[in-house]
Amino acid sequence: MRTTIVALQSKQPLTVAPAVAFPPDEFDVVVLTDGPAAAVLREDVTGPAPPVTPLGRERWLEHLLALDGPVEVVTNDEYCLAECARLREELGLAGRHPGRPVAYLDKVVMKRLLAAGGVRVPRFHAFEPVVTADAAGLLIAEIGLPAVAKPRQEANSRGITVLRTPQDLRDWLTAHDGETGWQVDEFVDGTLHHVNGLVRDGRTTPVQVGRYLGPLLGLDAGRVLGGVTEAESPFTRAAHELNNRVVRALGDKGSFVVHTEFAVNRDGEPVVLEVAGRAPGALVSELARLHAGVNLEVANLRLQAGLPITEPVPQDVQAAWLWPPVMPGTRYREPGPDLSGLRSRHEVHVRRAAVEGNDGVVGVLGASVLLWHRDPAQLAEDVDRARALTWFV
Repeated sequence: MRTTIVALQSKQPLTVAPAVAFPPDEFDVVVLTDGPAAAVLREDVTGPAPPVTPLGRERWLEHLLALDGPVEVVTNDEYCLAECARLREELGLAGRHPGRPVAYLDKVVMKRLLAAGGVRVPRFHAFEPVVTADAAGLLIAEIGLPAVAKPRQEANSRGITVLRTPQDLRDWLTAHDGETGWQVDEFVDGTLHHVNGLVRDGRTTPVQVGRYLGPLLGLDAGRVLGGVTEAESPFTRAAHELNNRVVRALGDKGSFVVHTEFAVNRDGEPVVLEVAGRAPGALVSELARLHAGVNLEVANLRLQAGLPITEPVPQDVQAAWLWPPVMPGTRYREPGPDLSGLRSRHEVHVRRAAVEGNDGVVGVLGASVLLWHRDPAQLAEDVDRARALTWFV
């Protein structure tokens, strides 16, 4: 009897068509969402769209119990991870999410466990139970400025504010006075990186190390976001060892992708900023496909379903991604920027917001750009060239 794959989704869209992970000649696939049905897939996803069932989360278990035949419940949405683990337990399915999901979801719990495991994390202050408007002096003494205010449980840079001055801090405290679920981190000045691995019951297989081109903030103000893979070196080997320590500290029970973001500060010390027990966003999963032969989101979904995955193998390719914003009053106009000078292979998806024009008041994501080349120096040159292009007018 065919297995039905139920993919849970809420806020983070799938970045790959489910049919890539679960071929339709072998599986039936449906997406169960408590969000907008039209937002289940990221806009640049190609391939057949799966059937979608919009349903309140409180009715998900009832829906799953009514399905005929064997069922596997999977997700790559941060906002569904704990619920997916709970539903799998209710259905008697093997537990394949991190054994302690909160360790990979709650950034305060995460940092406490990492620090106890000897992993360097930013200085931080957790507002427990609530934010208090008179905490500015304490925070400046404990954390210093600049500082970074962020929710304990969010993803994709939602809710993050960089507080650069005492007045910024006082204003933020006043605005959030009495609220729960907030923390403030030390601002770590340095280069930003990520490291990815496949966790399978106590063993972490390295996949890739990448460097972000800058902070993953500021798209609304015109910053082009992006990242690039790192060629194998002593630095990447050290990053993978750091990832091993991270997983040991947070819990290595389960079968999942781990995505660790860290900064290298001015003293050359790696400082772990955040960790996710799922495949990463942006185009980082696609970088892994080009660089190591395995799409991280496909791997994460299949691991949850107990299916074999493609093992990472170096492809002798470096890859990069860019997200140019479309600013208010601009749009994409044919034929678009001149890409003839790029020697790297590339794919471009222009977003609907850029085609229709941005009539808002801040910048929004206008295009997804993927570049790859065997020569890291040539790729770097092309990334710089693509970042400097005028994408929208």
